[in-house]
Amino acid sequence: MVVVDDSLLPRAAAKALLTASESLRLVGEASSGEAALEVLEQTKPDLVLLDVHMPGMDGAATARAIREWNSELKIVAWTVSDASEDLLRMMQAGCSGYVLKDAGPTELAHALMAALRSESPVPRKMIPDVLRTASQQAVQRPPANVRLTSREMQILRGAAKGFTSKKLAAESGLAVPSVETHLRNIFRKLGATNRGEAVSAALKVGLITLSDL
Repeated sequence: MVVVDDSLLPRAAAKALLTASESLRLVGEASSGEAALEVLEQTKPDLVLLDVHMPGMDGAATARAIREWNSELKIVAWTVSDASEDLLRMMQAGCSGYVLKDAGPTELAHALMAALRSESPVPRKMIPDVLRTASQQAVQRPPANVRLTSREMQILRGAAKGFTSKKLAAESGLAVPSVETHLRNIFRKLGATNRGEAVSAALKVGLITLSDL
């Protein structure tokens, strides 16, 4: 993993967390978006922990540049901002997840591991406000005549509640790979690339409502 943050203290905190982790390993760090691209070329990580507000090339611009370099690389935004606009901006730029810097080390580690499993970790407390903001924005609407199977609707409602793939599997009586297959089908039908986009799109076409969150 590579950590990108213009402040030394967050980079040191992430380094301390990863030193204690058995599942995550720090392979590089950068203090700017421009420097991050050089570090990524050298280290070839599978995950990036990225600050949102940085001088010069900010988090969103850096995320877009990283995705152009490697569209498969997982990016988790890491910030003090709990503004829904920032979360949406980073997810639209290609981030897999969003974690607040006041989260404890266990929560951060869980979010990073979730991103590596192709999940979309976001702070639970932010989801209602984020989806309200997304539903009000004048963005391209998802396909108008979306038809999901009853099983896909079950998976979608669980995803809207922030359930992990493991919990979705337990709730539906399916194996985790089957849940992931259903999620991919849901993304395709809704024109989404991750869970956050899928839930937002489902709200726009009326497949789910805010009461499902």
